[in-house]
Amino acid sequence: MSVYTTDVLLEGVRRDDVLAWLADPAHHHAILNGAWGSLKPTGDGTWEVTVPTPLRTRTMSYAFDRVDDDHGGRRVHVRIDGKHTKGKLHWSLRTVKPSTNTLVTLHADLDTGGVLGALAEQMGMRERLDQGFRAMVDNVRKAMTA
Repeated sequence: MSVYTTDVLLEGVRRDDVLAWLADPAHHHAILNGAWGSLKPTGDGTWEVTVPTPLRTRTMSYAFDRVDDDHGGRRVHVRIDGKHTKGKLHWSLRTVKPSTNTLVTLHADLDTGGVLGALAEQMGMRERLDQGFRAMVDNVRKAMTA
C-alpha cells in the first residue's frame, strides 16, 4: 500500500463552503483538469485520466463516491482504480483558527500491486502521482479563492 498526502491552507474560506463545493461531483472535473496527461468523463462523477510516467502511460479512473460528515472534520470520498493505482482517495477538511480558514488535505491509499508496482513507483510513477495530486489540490485552491 502506498500513501500520498498533500494539503493547502485556504485563508478566508469557510470549511462548509469548501465542503459544499467538493460535494458537487461536477466540480471534480475542474479538480482533475490539467493535473494529469488527459481527462475524459466516463459517466456522472467519473473520469478517466492518463498518468504519463517515464516508462509508460497508465490509465486511472477517478469516481466520486460520497460525502461524510460523521466525525469532527468533513470528508469527500473518491474511488481510484487502475493498474498499480487501485485504492481510495479522500478530501479531508478541517477548520483552522480563525474559523474562516480551512485546511484541505488530499489523502490517497493506493495498492500498487506488489513487486511490479513497487518497481513502477521507483521508475517514476510515484513522482508523477505526487505531482498530479499536488496539482489537484492547487486546482481546489484556485477554485475556492477565485
